Amino acid sequence: MISALRDLALTSIQVVEKRLRLLAAELQEEKWRAVEAVLWLAVALGLGILALLVASLAVVLSVWPDPQARILALVALALLYGLGALGAFLRLRKRVLGEGMPFADTVAEFERDREWLSSRR
Repeated sequence: MISALRDLALTSIQVVEKRLRLLAAELQEEKWRAVEAVLWLAVALGLGILALLVASLAVVLSVWPDPQARILALVALALLYGLGALGAFLRLRKRVLGEGMPFADTVAEFERDREWLSSRR
């Protein structure tokens, strides 16, 4: 009886250890994925801002002599940038909300363990 309990305790500890290692590996992957996403976002934002600045300057300078055209160009650019920002926000929101649950593999392993233990009764 004591031997069986010891074996059960050892097996339980081994199962929990394996699941915690899986959780740690998934956490590490999520961390690096987040860091990479933030870095690429910073690069994209920086380059995008520079491109928009130069393009905006070119448009405004091309209509500079006419005051009405200048104002119209600035308003059109503001609307264009606003719609672009809204589209980017909606796409980011969809991506963030659409991703699966973090640590899905660990949760699945715990569910399989629970089912296995339930079937052993």
